[in-house]
Amino acid sequence: MLGTKSCKSYHRTVRVGLPALAGLVVAATTAHAGGWATVHKYVKRTGKCAGEEVLASYYASGKRTATGEAFDANGNTAAARTFPLGTHLTIVNPHNGRSLTVRVNDRGPWGIAFAKGARLDLARGAARRLGMSGTQYVCVSRGDAPAQPVMTARETGGRIP
Repeated sequence: MLGTKSCKSYHRTVRVGLPALAGLVVAATTAHAGGWATVHKYVKRTGKCAGEEVLASYYASGKRTATGEAFDANGNTAAARTFPLGTHLTIVNPHNGRSLTVRVNDRGPWGIAFAKGARLDLARGAARRLGMSGTQYVCVSRGDAPAQPVMTARETGGRIP
């Protein structure tokens, strides 16, 4: 194909290089998944929590946490701005009943996630163990028990339990 293609997240421009259509520019908007702009349209509180119910998301990138340790995307850790560093939290997924103890070792969420109400960022591995597929409300209570041990890929055969 001759000509150029330019794609932007909000607008797509395609120039077609056929002689009969030389110079023709076709513009169409691409479909939006919604993202944080529509999170409250689709994510609702369950009302099933005995304690605090907070909006949680998950993240899988980073190098160092606020405590200085290396970030482990598969660990049982979380980032929170409203809980002190080192706090152990028991997280329960109200949709399936799975629970997990995580340790707050980082600060976050930031930006639009915090502005839209997210108060807890779980490491990707913790979110998977809870059965989260995206941003959702979870039940949170402070726990005094240490975080559950993190299994290595060798111990789990490469799977995240």
